[in-house]
This record gives sequence, C-alpha cells and structure tokens, in this order.
Amino acid sequence: MDGFGVVPLGIPGTPVPFTLHVPQPELDKLSVLIETAVVAAPSFYNTHNASDSPDHAFGASRDWLADAAGVWASDFDWRAREAHWNTIPQFKMDVTAPSDGQVFDLHFAALFSRRADAVPVILSHGWPSSWLDYVAVLELLAAKYTPDTLPYHVVAPSIPDYGLSTRSNATTTELNFYSAAEALNELMKGLSFNAYVAQGGDVGSGLTAALGAVHDECKAVHFNNFILTPSEKAAVANLPVNPAENATLAGAQGFIDSGTGYMLEQGTRPGLISLVLMSNPVAMLEWIGSMYTDAVDGAPLATILEQVSWYWHTKSYGSGLWSYRAVWAPFLRDTHSERLPSPLAIKTKPLGYSWYPREVLAAAQSWVEHWFPDNLVFFKAHEAGGHLAALEQPVAFLQDLEDFVAIVKTKIEL
Repeated sequence: MDGFGVVPLGIPGTPVPFTLHVPQPELDKLSVLIETAVVAAPSFYNTHNASDSPDHAFGASRDWLADAAGVWASDFDWRAREAHWNTIPQFKMDVTAPSDGQVFDLHFAALFSRRADAVPVILSHGWPSSWLDYVAVLELLAAKYTPDTLPYHVVAPSIPDYGLSTRSNATTTELNFYSAAEALNELMKGLSFNAYVAQGGDVGSGLTAALGAVHDECKAVHFNNFILTPSEKAAVANLPVNPAENATLAGAQGFIDSGTGYMLEQGTRPGLISLVLMSNPVAMLEWIGSMYTDAVDGAPLATILEQVSWYWHTKSYGSGLWSYRAVWAPFLRDTHSERLPSPLAIKTKPLGYSWYPREVLAAAQSWVEHWFPDNLVFFKAHEAGGHLAALEQPVAFLQDLEDFVAIVKTKIEL
C-alpha cells in the first residue's frame, strides 16, 4: 500500500508509524498454554448447541472447542497474519481529552489521500472484534484507488481501551462512551480532520452515536446497527415490517432471550470474567468463539483465531469491558443510563443505515424512517450478512459507505 501512509502536511498531531510485532517468547508462551489447556469433560450442556435445537443455544460445543484449539496450536500462523496486517499503514498517536486531561495513546490504521477534497471517515469497531474487521475494506479501497485518486481519508482505530489503544488513567478510572468518543474526536482533529463522517456498529455504534450527538466536527453518521433500549423499540413496535425484517427481528429476539448471558456477566462482573479468561487462552477461545458462531454469518475459524489472538496478545479483553458496564442495564432491563448514547438524539445531521438479515441488534426500515424523519438520507437492505458487516460483507459495506458519503457531500460542507 505504498503512498497511502503519507500523513497530510501541517497537521497538529504527531502520528508515529507503527509496526506490529509480538515478541517470540510471547508466542511460545501462548503455544504452551494452548497445548497444555484442559478441555472440560463432556456434559449435556457442552455437547449440544443451537445447531441441534434452538433450545440448546448453550455456546460453542466441546467438540468445536477441542478442534479449534487444535488448529490454533498446530496450524495458525501468527507471523503470517502479522506480516499481512503490517502492509496496511498503522500509527500511534497521543491525544488529550479536553474534558478531564486524560492522555490516550491511540493505535489506528489509515489510508490517506493526496486529494484536497478527500472526505475524512472514521470506522469504529465493536466487541469481540477489532480494527481487523476493516482489513478487507481497506484492501478493497487500496485496490480501487491510488493515493492520488482516493476520495477519502479512512481512519480505522483500535477504539479506546481495546487492542493497542491505551490511556494514562486506565487502572484508576472507568471509561465510558462519551469519553471514548471524545478521544476519537481528538484523534480526527489531530489529523486536521475538523469535518468528518463517522461509521460504526456494535460498540462502534454507541461511539458513533456519541460523536454525532456531541461533536460538531462529526458532520454525518452511518450505522449498521443500533444499541437501543426496549422502550425505544416498543415505541415503534406497531409500525409495518416486511417478511424479511420480521424474520430478522425474530432472530434478534431469540438472541436477547438466550444469547445475552455474556452481556450480563461482562456488565456486572467485568473483573471476575476478565481474570478468568485472561488466564486461559482456550477459555477465551470458547467465550469469544461462541459469539462468532452465534452472531456472525458464516465466520471462518481463521477469523475467530485472529481475533482471539489479537485480544490475547494485546492483553485488552479486560480493559475493553467498559462498554458493557454502560450497555447491560439499559439494553437488558430498560433502565435509563446517561452513559449510553442513543442514536435517536441525532436529529439534524445526515444519517445512513445499512440493514443485514442476520443482525442481532435489528431495526426495520419503517422504524428508522420514523426515528429520523428529517435526516435519514440513506437506507439499504442486503440479502446476506449480519452483525459484523465490514467483516462479513466487505464489498457491500464499502459500497454503502461510498454511496452514503456521495449523498452527504451534496448536503453539507466536508
């Protein structure tokens, strides 16, 4: 990706080029831990899963875990992945939050354009994923354009407290959506992007909602899912939905009924679960792997192993649970929380939404049109894909993003 890593001249921030390299002793240690891990004895619960019956949605099965751990130990090549990811320009940059003076050391991948009219775009990932969700999207852009023709500056950070993005007060203060969004806004300003488009899903959806609602520099927002309370969804329950949306909403309700135990645990006992999972890579593989097998449309094992390895090597599983501290009560118990940004607060900035049939945080088109009668400028329904849209359907995801930006450019100054 020669040329895409040239930072714009005269920016106020000081991004430092970054090359990912996990020390060999750390790789060796992980191999030993995987090979010596004990997979629990068979039981009714760990030998059945949702493929047997919807009533058996107990998590990834024991057989799946044993097979996946075997592949991780013998066939997974971290160095090859590392070399591949390092072909994408990456940086680290310190930013200071104006509200409290916290210093964030943010990691991000980026493709920079040489065009004077390039539109800055920030892509915010969720859990249990990472900036790796956007690798295919960035590669598609690099194949389609040159640094001279790229119509965008694309920034894909490790969101605060995830991956390699850390902060000065990480062990003494709890992060929240608004503080994390403030750090991302400062990142964009530090790159001289004082007018930009934000896109996000999952945790990134909450961050995008906060960017759009609070920060003037964020001029438009695009979502592939919303984090909403039961009351917010109940208010539109009587609006018409088509058969495909009805099937998606039924699947989403099934996820809420039987697939959100992890959310309660991560939201109420983050210290406990992080100590358990960060002590045993195979336990982390089961925990995160179950999320992919349940919520992601056809997630290959290689992708799961990449993400689990990323969380393990960056030691960031525990620090990233701030998002669930904010989400679990509003999402599961419908309690008000000022810590959870609502996308419904964005009433004037151009907004886009992409609908995918296997989305577990589902919304219908009529709902989105009801919530945003004056500022919805883009809606696209797809025939395939689910919760991690950029990872599952990178071509469709990128096309939607490009179409949205093209519309936005005609409506506001970027």
